[in-house]
Amino acid sequence: MRYLTEKKLRSKGLNKAVVLCLALLESVLVCQAQLVIEKNVPGSVVTAQSVDRRGDFYLAFKNGTVAKYDTTGRQIVNYSPRRLGQVTLIDPWNPLKTFLFYEEFQSIVILDRFMSPTTEYDLTGKSQSFIRLACPSQDNSFWLIDESYNGLIKFDPIDQKIQSKIPFNASIPVDGKILFIREYQNVLFASLDSGGIVYFDNLGNYQGIIDSPSCDFFCFSKNQLYLTSNDSVFIQDLYSSEKNEISLPDTYLHVLLIGHRVVGTKKEGGFDLLR
Repeated sequence: MRYLTEKKLRSKGLNKAVVLCLALLESVLVCQAQLVIEKNVPGSVVTAQSVDRRGDFYLAFKNGTVAKYDTTGRQIVNYSPRRLGQVTLIDPWNPLKTFLFYEEFQSIVILDRFMSPTTEYDLTGKSQSFIRLACPSQDNSFWLIDESYNGLIKFDPIDQKIQSKIPFNASIPVDGKILFIREYQNVLFASLDSGGIVYFDNLGNYQGIIDSPSCDFFCFSKNQLYLTSNDSVFIQDLYSSEKNEISLPDTYLHVLLIGHRVVGTKKEGGFDLLR
């Protein structure tokens, strides 16, 4: 994997954080004899999940509700929309502006820190036909994946204008469908159903590809990208070639790192909090 930026951010502090992150996952997930489930929370199947910068985690359920939890698994607040629908993607990195994308409604809903809706954006007509994925950018614009255009759109929600359109072509190795997108550290990442995660700069210019299995969700902890696939957790350092793969109990769809704990969303619904 190539560096995401020319500046190498490797330091003793960073390496220590990487080691701690890997040690946490290994101690919780690999040695099943040491596996400790602190809390089991039953519920509907999780359709989207993420973590904010404070360490609180958010789960969107098949019944249409969205819940915010602290690092102990205690529910802080719940959002029950008037129009029920499954959340396709949730991004709460800025906990003051939790981002919800609904593919079926072609809309984006922004929630405040109390998980109350403040703004809704109708994406109908913002593409040639259909927006399959959307996520927020650090410059307050939105990244959109246009299915018919087969490309990337950057949309300004304030002026209601398209800032740029980047078609996927022979120079961008996007083979097949994009399953998930997320901007992190001013870089846009997109996972492919054929495997691999491509990444773009803040202008949408293609930068490279991370070798990984196919996944419909990935997340970040410090300078680590992690994802679950085929009952394993795959971990990639963003600024080196360091990788790791850790076995995951087949009970879980995805995992989230939250401080010294791990959240495992369960295939039958609900989640476990592990330590």
